[in-house]
Amino acid sequence: MITRAFDRSAMSWSYEMHLQPMLSATDIEGLPFGSVFGSVPAHTASKRHAHQDGEMFIVLAGRAVVVLGDEERELGPGSVCYLSPFGFHEIRNDHDEPFDIVSVYWEHIPSAVAVLDKAPPRDRLADRTLVFCPPPTPNGGLHLGHLAGPYVRADLLVRALRSTGRDARYVTGTDDHQSYVAAAARLNGTTPEAVATAEGDGIVATLRAAGVGVDRLTRPAGDPGHADRIRALLDRVAASPAVREEERETAYCPSCDLSLHQAFARGACAHCAAASDGEICEACGRPNEARELTGVQCRICGTAAVTRPERALWLDLNAYADELREYLRVTATAPDLRILVERLLDEGLPPYRLARTTGWGVDLGEGRALDAWADLALTFLDAAKAEAEEGGPARIALFLGYDNSFYYAVLLPVLAFAAGLGEHLPAAFVTNQFLHLGDEKFSTSRGHAVWADDALDASGADAVRLALLRDAPEGRVTRITEERAGRLTEDPLYLAAHAWLDGFAELGGPGDGVVPGTGAWTDAHREFYRYLNLVTRQLDGLVLPEAFSARGYVELLESFVKRCAEFRATERVARQVPSLAEEARTSLALEYLAAKVFAALAWPVTPGLAERVWAWLGLPGEPVREADWSFLPSGTRCAAPAPASGRS
Repeated sequence: MITRAFDRSAMSWSYEMHLQPMLSATDIEGLPFGSVFGSVPAHTASKRHAHQDGEMFIVLAGRAVVVLGDEERELGPGSVCYLSPFGFHEIRNDHDEPFDIVSVYWEHIPSAVAVLDKAPPRDRLADRTLVFCPPPTPNGGLHLGHLAGPYVRADLLVRALRSTGRDARYVTGTDDHQSYVAAAARLNGTTPEAVATAEGDGIVATLRAAGVGVDRLTRPAGDPGHADRIRALLDRVAASPAVREEERETAYCPSCDLSLHQAFARGACAHCAAASDGEICEACGRPNEARELTGVQCRICGTAAVTRPERALWLDLNAYADELREYLRVTATAPDLRILVERLLDEGLPPYRLARTTGWGVDLGEGRALDAWADLALTFLDAAKAEAEEGGPARIALFLGYDNSFYYAVLLPVLAFAAGLGEHLPAAFVTNQFLHLGDEKFSTSRGHAVWADDALDASGADAVRLALLRDAPEGRVTRITEERAGRLTEDPLYLAAHAWLDGFAELGGPGDGVVPGTGAWTDAHREFYRYLNLVTRQLDGLVLPEAFSARGYVELLESFVKRCAEFRATERVARQVPSLAEEARTSLALEYLAAKVFAALAWPVTPGLAERVWAWLGLPGEPVREADWSFLPSGTRCAAPAPASGRS
């Protein structure tokens, strides 16, 4: 006889609850399941997770809510529930006593596969999605390093969502009130307004040239209602007991009579020793105050900083630490962002200064303006609120560079909590690291850059987008050489797609350019048609915000083009056999269908080429990706020139 007893002292911590092994195949040979005792402490929640196993909970004591996907059930002693494979689940115990269970789990692969088949990725896409990108700072033009981060990747997602029939909107703008704009103006002997307008106009034009379609464009310096709306939101924040007006020592340049913050301060990060401006370190992502930098100097004149007392509004971020932890627990976040934020939470969040002694930004009176990053966060909330009021609720996905993690994953949520606007926060964060030029970061000041406008003029939007998506800095630093940047049209997918599409002019067969109806099918035809539908589902999975991968999308699209070219090569000979005329019709119909599939799947990557193919096939509007592909109508005439002609 083998026995086990529930023993709290024998439990270990896993899945954010207490677990104790019970019985498994290790104890009993051939036992087809595993089992554990589990206990969720009072007023806590277990980790939200999924696995391929089926699982059954048997409640021993206590009461709690068991969540499976969108379902919630409160269970008590004697209750039993079944959790299907791959279903995200958690246990929320809001009571004063622990919730004790027995968990029995087993692996049955046919059941797990059946669950996946019944829930294709497309079914998980929201009906309406807002895709936000951090507004670039208008203190200079965009280089390829800028475009490679959030901007083109976010456009890929928006186009992919629209092609499935979802409502998707792209929201970004220009970060006009950043201290970097004021610093650039001071260094160049002009005004911040002039810099923000001129450079901002250039940024908007570059995004448009790159095929990035922006649906809501926030330009604070040119928006007469911006300051009033943001001050109204700040009043809501200031009403929080976590906000106080305090006097604190601040870095100061006596030569320039400047309060040193952000772009005006330069030194070394006290955490990682990397060169850093004030308030944030790009290298390690940690926040700082300018006075905390090692060897802090004035960026304008190089004078060593001194300190002076300044009064300002300060936000106690730590007052919302528990709320922030809970928010991040249920929000899709990249591992690098999660590591940083959890470390900051464990160390204790620093207070954040909401007002700066400066004349640039949303005026708060007495020589003070709203901190630029607080302005940016409130601008985000203002835009999200307006979108909800105009178009209804939506799921928000936020693309951002890792160096901005603190501002968007800590400061933004805390400001939203303080203002009572938590419902407008992102449901998913999609981060990027940096694209380097050779072995070094792109640098505007050192001229170490390939300017986006130059690359777009030389190679066209499609080639630039494809190169940046192929080498997207997702979860890692990636590199592009100056030589490759000058030869973007030599990308393997770019060349292969053009060669395959140009080959339609040489297909021949019935009607020459007229799409035939299907005839007799071979096994090869059936499997190619199956492949067209399967690859579509695979690419759908890569545009879920929680699983987004631009690099994976490009690689899979490239394999699709190779598969289509291979199908043509193997079918070409059979089309010349008179006795296989019926099979030849099916073969040609499948080729034209593959062109339709390509146009829809490639539109998020190379929109110019995709739109030409779509129009060449006689299809209206923007490319649409079908869940199950339908053939082009028999008799459709695809006129010359070949669909790949032209350059975008």
